[in-house]
Amino acid sequence: MFSPGTFTQRRPVRRAILRVAFAGASILFPTWLLAQPSGPLSLEEAVRIAEGQAPAIAARRAAADSATQAIGPAGELPDPELIAGIDNLPVNKGDAFSLTDDFMTMRKVGVMQSFPRREKREARTQRAQAAADREQALLTNERLAVREGVAKAWIARQAVERRLELLTSLRPRAQAQVGAAAAALSAGRASAADGIAAEATRVMLEDRIDQAQREVDEARAEFGRWLPEARDRTLGEAPNFDDLGRNPDTLLAHIGEHRELLAFDAAEHAASSEVALARAEKKPDWSLEFDYAQRGPRYSNMISLELRVPLPLFASRRQDPLIASKQAALMQVQAERADAVRMHSAELTKTLAAWRSAVSRAQRYEKELLPLGDARADAALAAYRGGRGDAQAALSALDSAVEQRVAYTELLNTLGQTWATLRFAYANHLEH
Repeated sequence: MFSPGTFTQRRPVRRAILRVAFAGASILFPTWLLAQPSGPLSLEEAVRIAEGQAPAIAARRAAADSATQAIGPAGELPDPELIAGIDNLPVNKGDAFSLTDDFMTMRKVGVMQSFPRREKREARTQRAQAAADREQALLTNERLAVREGVAKAWIARQAVERRLELLTSLRPRAQAQVGAAAAALSAGRASAADGIAAEATRVMLEDRIDQAQREVDEARAEFGRWLPEARDRTLGEAPNFDDLGRNPDTLLAHIGEHRELLAFDAAEHAASSEVALARAEKKPDWSLEFDYAQRGPRYSNMISLELRVPLPLFASRRQDPLIASKQAALMQVQAERADAVRMHSAELTKTLAAWRSAVSRAQRYEKELLPLGDARADAALAAYRGGRGDAQAALSALDSAVEQRVAYTELLNTLGQTWATLRFAYANHLEH
């Protein structure tokens, strides 16, 4: 039996045991699994999670950090050089290899420092800065590419899941067609061919449903490439694909902000820095050397101070061709950028046209075509049941409803894909 005092003393022990147990549980169950979110997965959440997990972004971020760390050292002076040696050591006669007998023999120690010109060091710093800017631009491009990729995978999956849902909703109509054909055949108002046609229409619908299910499985597998843990999570409501987050008419005017062009700006800066550095090579640097020489005990020690300056006497064969080479490289970058501007402007114009068309067509399907198609199928089936219509008209209306649903979901995918292309094409989207 425990006394109240004994129980009070053992309470800390129980708490310690519980802490150890919870610590073990945290080892057995990863924290990401314990914190796994539940509920529908929105496009915005998918984009955020994928960006935080993408290995390609981590690689680009490391490259950007590496290039940034190289900026400071690029403009620094070279390390000083230690000099140690022996001058004028005899090698024959009686004082051969003696360090003290001959007055010219000296044990020397010194230091040498090179001093590149300031404009050369500044050009090297600018080159390193341009390299860091380029890596930062590539990081921005990669982040937007990942956002676009996961958004398109999310949109494609939602579109095929919507197609499966819409096709499945036609099962009662197809079954009603079969029942109406059987009733008409029993009443002598239809032939056996009508019943076979109705059954064939139902089977074809099932085939389309199976095909849609395969497309759903494929879309989920592609989505799992970006978010493996969320592969089977239910998707939330789609964002408003009619809204790009900015005025569509201003996209072409700001083509310079396109993510694929950001690296060209940094590459042009880097090429300009290479030209400046090549020109700076025509002006010589200089170096300074100080030595202390120790001689034999009978002779005085000596010091020496040397100034060294290279002589660019053959600039026409060395520095000038190098300058011309760097200038040609700069012209290449500028021409490639101009070509990229034309290409992306054309692609952007086509994508904008496709997006605008998909917006109006999707609204037409939702407000007119789909409701009219359903009404037509219901009216044709009612007329057939009442003996006022024929089987072919009813089956044709059902086939039309199937095709409309397939076309509508393909249009939804086109609308979403073009929206994602335009939405994640510009660097300023990262600010949102």
